[in-house]
Amino acid sequence: MFFNSIPFFALSHESSSEGNSSSNMTDPSQSSQNSGNHSDAQETTQAQSSDRQTATGPESADSAGLERSLDEMTQKFNETNDRMYRIAADFENARKRWEKEKGDLKTYCISEFARDLLPVIDSFDKAMTAIEQLAVNVETEEGRQVASIVEGVQLVSKVFSETLKKHGVEKLPGKGEAFNPNFHNAIAKTVDATLQQELVVDEFVAGYRIGERILRTAMVRVASPD
Repeated sequence: MFFNSIPFFALSHESSSEGNSSSNMTDPSQSSQNSGNHSDAQETTQAQSSDRQTATGPESADSAGLERSLDEMTQKFNETNDRMYRIAADFENARKRWEKEKGDLKTYCISEFARDLLPVIDSFDKAMTAIEQLAVNVETEEGRQVASIVEGVQLVSKVFSETLKKHGVEKLPGKGEAFNPNFHNAIAKTVDATLQQELVVDEFVAGYRIGERILRTAMVRVASPD
């Protein structure tokens, strides 16, 4: 009876050991599946990270390119704008210069003609001086005739002078004015200690100008303080 129970006990123990051993062992297929799932998760994470980098890379490059293009366009605009301002300024200067030249041409185109008329003007001046010194007796018939001639000469001289002035021809300052070497040619000189500066005391030939251009300087006598 005792001997018959030994094998049964041993068998029971062995069977229990095998069961425990079997429960502690891992199924190879399940382990392989778990490893595969972990690998797939890593690959998915890497792929998402790569996609984010790929998406970020071109956008950054495009932004940098747009900034460069904007800088270049801004620089070109500034250069063009500056060039346009320069062209406008040059045009305005040219217009002003042309207007001045046009005015000068209009003023000075008769300079030679006016210079040729100066002897005629001198003749009228001499006639007027002679008339002023002439004593005319208007009580007589002859005197009245002379007075009529004098009046006619004075009228012609006045109209002639006004016409020249209308075209810019003017007489230079003469007798009684301060001496100006730009206007006067001193052909005689006297000393007057009472004067503070050189003064024109006599005018032999009147001077004329047209605009700012001197047609002829006046020939004068100058009184000087020393």
